[in-house]
Amino acid sequence: MTDDNGSSLLERAASQFAPGFTNPRQVGTASHLLRVTAGDRDLVIRQWPESTRPDNARLAVAALALAHAAGSLYPEPVTQPDEVIAVDRRWFSATAWLPGQPLARYGDFRLPDGRVIDVPLPASAPSPEVVAQAARGIGAFHVATASLAEGKGAGHPLNKLLGGAERAWATQRRRVGREAADFPEIRRWLRCGNRVVPVATELLRQAGEAGNRTAVVHGDLWPANLLVEGSGEERKLAGIAGWSSMKVDSPLIDIAHLVTHMSGWSGARAEDVLGAYTDAAPLSPLERRLLPVVAAVDLLPTVGDLLLLAFVDERVADHESQPVLRSGLKALLTSLENLTYVLAPDEEWGQRQTTTARHERRTDRAKTARGTRTKPAPRRGSGRSPQR
Repeated sequence: MTDDNGSSLLERAASQFAPGFTNPRQVGTASHLLRVTAGDRDLVIRQWPESTRPDNARLAVAALALAHAAGSLYPEPVTQPDEVIAVDRRWFSATAWLPGQPLARYGDFRLPDGRVIDVPLPASAPSPEVVAQAARGIGAFHVATASLAEGKGAGHPLNKLLGGAERAWATQRRRVGREAADFPEIRRWLRCGNRVVPVATELLRQAGEAGNRTAVVHGDLWPANLLVEGSGEERKLAGIAGWSSMKVDSPLIDIAHLVTHMSGWSGARAEDVLGAYTDAAPLSPLERRLLPVVAAVDLLPTVGDLLLLAFVDERVADHESQPVLRSGLKALLTSLENLTYVLAPDEEWGQRQTTTARHERRTDRAKTARGTRTKPAPRRGSGRSPQR
């Protein structure tokens, strides 16, 4: 967006946070972010969504200030001339540029409406130590910002999470259900939802108030948000980016994302993440038991959204992200099935999972033999946009 003089709103905001800035450039494909050089450091200017309330943006800045004072994994906010500023009725904030490259290497894909397509790491590229470092970093963030969550936020966050998932599930089910006969992925998702929703409802009812502790959470952790330095076994976490979804909610949201959004759900991965998290922050036995519930409820609409993109939305029918999208969809769907079996185990469900997986492997092999498998999407250039 530009003004009458041809200057972008981001540049006008940058001139207030960093008078005399140089070298303005867009961050990857993120049109709402501008990287500029101010003296001896680089800054990122963020244009918040039009619906953002200034108090929410200020909460994000205040939380990052507290966290950065306690550790270097979090971007340092710029608070002069103010925490957030308004330009033409849009809100802007600024932080220091974090070092490192995104853990994800699958490209920087956005939908026509600008939304990011996020998927987990490929199965061939696990990064357990980096994820463990991120779990400790998120735990430290929850502790450092605890004062900001007191008396604020969600009230009953897990009940709200379930309510939102149920509404999304109902809407998505109507939209993708018509395609179920043609796509086994949709049928698998429907079976998961039919089991997860009633079981989660009962488990959260039993947990009552005890499971509704709140914290300031990142809210949208994906591999692209974990910035790393080094390579191979020497690779280490350099920073955590992508704080635009920050809010007061259940801390279990961030922990669940560190399992399901990274390499996918398994009992071993969940225990690794929980162990690393509790090195830095407390977690009650009940909260540990609720983690699979939260992960399943959170993942159900996420998978439904990807199903809509992959099999229903005509805007992305020929989009270059399709191979990555469908690969990520399969990984998240497998996580959802694993979680469904954890929450509602029975012999028939386990047998059905095994049979479905065998059938899909045979189908994939047949498609490959016929030469119909979509070729991988080309990688993008070197511009990174994890600081979304």
